[in-house]
Amino acid sequence: MEYKDVTTAIEGSWNLSFWEWKLESIALIRKTLEGLKEHKMLANKCPNCGLVYFPPKPFCRCLSIPDKFVEIKDTATVTTYTFTGAWAYEGIADDEVSGTPLIFAGIVFDGSDTMTVCNLNDVEPEQVSVGMRVRLRWPDKIEGTLNDLLHCVPL
Repeated sequence: MEYKDVTTAIEGSWNLSFWEWKLESIALIRKTLEGLKEHKMLANKCPNCGLVYFPPKPFCRCLSIPDKFVEIKDTATVTTYTFTGAWAYEGIADDEVSGTPLIFAGIVFDGSDTMTVCNLNDVEPEQVSVGMRVRLRWPDKIEGTLNDLLHCVPL
């Protein structure tokens, strides 16, 4: 890993009014969040091209509006991953490597066509691979929020 002592800044004026569409997304996922309370994974499906989005999206990449909800599984495949934590910076600092690794994975739930990001637990970094099969670890108390989707574990 190469260490760089440079910060890149981009000058500009950022008009945050363009982010209003995010509110539409919050309303759209309400049905999905309610489904989580019943251990159901609800995604939306495009009527034109058939892509299934999880979490739901207001517009499909074909510019249609995904309007049908379908149930998908809580099992998934890892499509990408990364690690973070002090242990990942061996060689940069003179201090001894320490800390607990955090593993973030991009996963595609079975029945969905889009990627979701979650933490991987109960696995060592060297055991993680693209194509690895995982399952959602449902929390003891499901609250019907996106936090219910935070952790997956190997199958």
